[in-house]
Amino acid sequence: MEILKILNNNVVIVLNEEDEEVILMGNGLGFQMKAGSKVDTERIEKIFKLDNQAESEQLEQLLADIPEEIIEISYKIMSHAKNVLDKELNETSFIAIADHLHSSIQRSKKNIYVKNFLLWDIKRFFPVELKIAREVIRLVNQQMHVDLTDDEAGFLALHITNAQIDSHHEDAISLTQLIEEILTVIKYTLRINFAENDIYFQRFLTHLKFFAERVVKDNPVEESTDKTENELFLLVTNQYPEAFEATKKVTELLKNRRNYRISKDEQVYITIHLARIIDKTS
Repeated sequence: MEILKILNNNVVIVLNEEDEEVILMGNGLGFQMKAGSKVDTERIEKIFKLDNQAESEQLEQLLADIPEEIIEISYKIMSHAKNVLDKELNETSFIAIADHLHSSIQRSKKNIYVKNFLLWDIKRFFPVELKIAREVIRLVNQQMHVDLTDDEAGFLALHITNAQIDSHHEDAISLTQLIEEILTVIKYTLRINFAENDIYFQRFLTHLKFFAERVVKDNPVEESTDKTENELFLLVTNQYPEAFEATKKVTELLKNRRNYRISKDEQVYITIHLARIIDKTS
């Protein structure tokens, strides 16, 4: 592969075997190289092939503008998050993380700090992602001699969440707000306070995060036509009427506000989780 443009010591643009422009990342890929040079393929760590010219130009500009040290830290963040979460992550998400860190550092040097009004919810719903983000913030503060706050750790946790759901920053915010809306409806319907460290609540919260992700993506579970599944729905809803009442309120909320219809299977799962929580708190 032949280098078309060098963005920095570790990032170059090349023409691949299909005559397509792709962005390569790797330690020292662009060091002491020039346009027309052959790429040292053993140094390639990441290949970014984007869907359109606009995306390619945007990524190229970001990589050119963001200091190499921040790009390197951001890449390490993604690798660390992937190992801790044990999940495949959106490969290009580290660019969004790098862009956010770069902006945060610039603001910090000007003593401009942004309040994260979702921080409390992020602590509740994405504790693992927040823990990773806090580790990163400590590292950045040490290496870059800045004083990024816990609010920035919260924003970073949302980016890590986005990397898992393969979406955008707005979706992570929407996801967090949706979870809060659902919990509020359940709380006031059942008239209970959640014991947030309780294992049953944590299990429900894990289910709720995946459920809310489907709602945000508008990716509903198809209604089952299995007779046994329908019998299970009737059994569960009759056995746990109090829990099912809360489930119905959630169903109405999502139908009215998001035009999302919860399948009977999803209603069964929610009702069973809530029944366990009710039993635990009664």
